[in-house]
Amino acid sequence: MKNFWICFFLLCAPYAVSAQNSATKVTVSRWPGDREAAVSLTFDDGIDSDLDHVGPILKKHHLQGTFFVNTGREPWKQRKAEWKRLAEEGNEIGNHTVNHPCLLTEITPHSQDYTPERMESEIRDAANDITQFLNLRRGLTFAYPCGNMSFGKPGDEAKNSALFMDYVAKYHFGARSVGAGGPEDPDQLNVLDIGTLPSTAGKDFLALVDMAEPAIRQNGWGTYCFHGVGGDWLAITPEALDELAGYLEKHSEIWTATFGDVLRYTQERRAAVVQASGNSADSVDLSLQWPMNPQIYDLPLTLKIEVPAGWTAPTAIGDGKPLRPRVLSQKNETVILVDVPPQTTRVRVAAGR
Repeated sequence: MKNFWICFFLLCAPYAVSAQNSATKVTVSRWPGDREAAVSLTFDDGIDSDLDHVGPILKKHHLQGTFFVNTGREPWKQRKAEWKRLAEEGNEIGNHTVNHPCLLTEITPHSQDYTPERMESEIRDAANDITQFLNLRRGLTFAYPCGNMSFGKPGDEAKNSALFMDYVAKYHFGARSVGAGGPEDPDQLNVLDIGTLPSTAGKDFLALVDMAEPAIRQNGWGTYCFHGVGGDWLAITPEALDELAGYLEKHSEIWTATFGDVLRYTQERRAAVVQASGNSADSVDLSLQWPMNPQIYDLPLTLKIEVPAGWTAPTAIGDGKPLRPRVLSQKNETVILVDVPPQTTRVRVAAGR
């Protein structure tokens, strides 16, 4: 249970941002680039239509998705080179177990028949296969088959749910379930139980866009859970996905990123400590701490800095290297955005000339 409680501590700890001088307000933007919301496109079961239709559509629109694969099924075993190519194009390959056991009686194998040892092997063996084949170094995410978060006979499901969580936490830094159908608040995440938008099966483009609207309105995170695209099961048409991907490509105010990267940013943001260590009329000095494991949590953070009006052409340096600040607004004060590379410890922002 050790890893589970570590994850529980992290998801409950608020991100820390402070400024020692009241003239300067520094926060970490809710989403990279101060975007309005985040969206992740996830695809379950590691099926042929992922490779035949989804991969080309995402590539066409310069997007990346997350593919939760079952390593015991033929599409993974027979088409490994194509899965590797998807990963090389920036897509995320996640774990969906070896054989997709779940509690639904119409799906085999039935996880009602699983012992703890057998269930852990389902999770562990798939995680090892994916990690070793793709040489993953940034950590792995997981999706619960059928959204079920336990196993065993009905009388054992309650006690086995804690075991299931522990197995997932041993090999992954986050997990996707099947939620109530709404967006997630990045400040209130349970990293081992991140929900999804409503079912996508049979939806057309307009219905798919409508599903993300609450996430955009609430500055939240909306995760789509797809299965078949133009084939297989619980399918949508390739045309519907193509239109959705085209829409997301055009709307840069929505951060469309893999499930793992959105989770990384939320946890880095919550854990980051940013302090204004000194400022003058024309410069601000910031110190940063990055408590998370840098091998897994490796994304830049967007700092949002409010300074007096008149900083029309600011400059920024992080650990001696030039950064690219952007002026977001110019009213009673100047709001500056700076993307700071991971593990940067010192940033100076100056008014410029």
